[in-house]
Amino acid sequence: MSGQKVVLDANVLYSNLSRDLLISLFAEGFYEAKWTEEITDEWVRHLLANQPNVTPEKNRRTVFLMHQVLPSPLVDNYRQYIGKVDLPDKDDRHVVAAAIASGARKILTWNLRDFPDQVLKAFGIVAESPDKFLAELIIERPLEVVSVFRRMRERFKKPPMSVEDFFESLMRHQMVQTAKHLERYCDLL
Repeated sequence: MSGQKVVLDANVLYSNLSRDLLISLFAEGFYEAKWTEEITDEWVRHLLANQPNVTPEKNRRTVFLMHQVLPSPLVDNYRQYIGKVDLPDKDDRHVVAAAIASGARKILTWNLRDFPDQVLKAFGIVAESPDKFLAELIIERPLEVVSVFRRMRERFKKPPMSVEDFFESLMRHQMVQTAKHLERYCDLL
């Protein structure tokens, strides 16, 4: 799985937990994350509108740090493909266009129904949930993934995140498969 390019939809970047898990694994070279400024604008806009405790300054810093991970996650030559994509929600076409432009074969999204298999198949792309993606990474490279998750969990200082808190957060964020596959490694988290 390492080296594969994966487009991250705005809804998987919205949650601090899934964003942190996915970006931590990207930064460690488990896969190559891709997104566009349009995707960034979408999750940031929704986060600022729905989370009054999140400041624009903090968000700018988060986005800045995300954009520093190499290879560059930003896809900018995707607009030419938007008109070739027909999705139930026309506003999601840019996500598929980013996958086409970057050579990604996978889109991570919580809204799987918005990315029908028959449409994506024509472009050699599949959509999958972050939960499935993370669970598969744990199955393939358990000790390395658990090590990344432990370092990520330990970065939480205000408040600190215990292993129990980590599992509760996974469950709250519908990461049931991820939590299930991590259970046997909880002493390493």
